[in-house]
Amino acid sequence: MKRHLVAKLVGATVLLGALGGGVASAFTASNNVTPSYAGEGVGSVSGYVVSDVHYTLAPSLTPTQGNDANVSGVTFTLNHAASQAGYALYDSSGTAIGGGTCTNTSGWTWTCTASSNGYAPVVDVANLDVTAVN
Repeated sequence: MKRHLVAKLVGATVLLGALGGGVASAFTASNNVTPSYAGEGVGSVSGYVVSDVHYTLAPSLTPTQGNDANVSGVTFTLNHAASQAGYALYDSSGTAIGGGTCTNTSGWTWTCTASSNGYAPVVDVANLDVTAVN
């Protein structure tokens, strides 16, 4: 008789634990997760065509350059709309020697001014690099 009582107690404990666990999980808080996006995509990137380039000149800022003129800005036209543009000037070795920021003045035309240290001697300018984003 003692053996049946132990089996009944163990069975009752297991049954209560299972029922209690089920009841407890029914009262747990729910979590709401907002939908989100994650992933990777591929898209083409094409460059702008820069045309109608005009340089703005200013006198030399240092006496050691004598009467050499400096590039103090650039005006150009892009072939597509852009939201921001800038430019950099490079010498023949590929070293950046000047540059500045640009303002959209009309349609796809941009006018740029050299930053405070962006003046570049005309005799040293070999390349113009225009950066634009839409």
